[in-house]
Amino acid sequence: METTKSLRRRAEQGNTDAQFRLAYRLAFGRKRPRPTDWEAVFKLCRSAAAAGHVRAQFYLGTCYDSGQGCAQNVSEAMRWYRKAAKAGHPEAQYNLAFGYREGDGVPQDYAAMIRWLSKAAEAGDADSQRDLGWCYHEGKGVTVDYTAAVRWYRKAAKAGDAMAQYNLGLCYMEGDGVAVSKRWATYWFERAAEQGYRKASAKMAIFSSLTGPLS
Repeated sequence: METTKSLRRRAEQGNTDAQFRLAYRLAFGRKRPRPTDWEAVFKLCRSAAAAGHVRAQFYLGTCYDSGQGCAQNVSEAMRWYRKAAKAGHPEAQYNLAFGYREGDGVPQDYAAMIRWLSKAAEAGDADSQRDLGWCYHEGKGVTVDYTAAVRWYRKAAKAGDAMAQYNLGLCYMEGDGVAVSKRWATYWFERAAEQGYRKASAKMAIFSSLTGPLS
């Protein structure tokens, strides 16, 4: 592992990868300074992002989003998320989609939300897969399609997303996009409950009182 001193020297020489890695280490490294120097993190990310470093663009967006090292500016956050999203960064795509869903930093636009969620979901981002499943289940930005909802919930559930596991359990309980199955509803509620998802634990309590064979 490269030393912080070496990273700092290369960052000062204008190496964008070193700038980003140093910023990341200052923000999240095990030996990061206490308290975190967010102004330094912001400046390093801004420099690397301006030069086209995709991960730096995403993290610069998070700085603007949360006001770490700079004045909070959600519109500016979305501008940088968009740059990283266009370069294929799944988390930036998800954050941009969330902005469009809420109308936060960008005009509310469900079609744009679906477009960016779909890109991130196809790239394997579990949060996006879960939320895309919810959009298909509830008809947000798309026509209601329970089969598609189940498909995306399942992908996120298999990746360990507790909310997706719970939602998939509900689909099996209600017969939304799949045949009603107490067995599979129980299975997915259990997976979510194991992760501390309280709604799933409540459903398990209901199921434990039911009688009859599992289907």
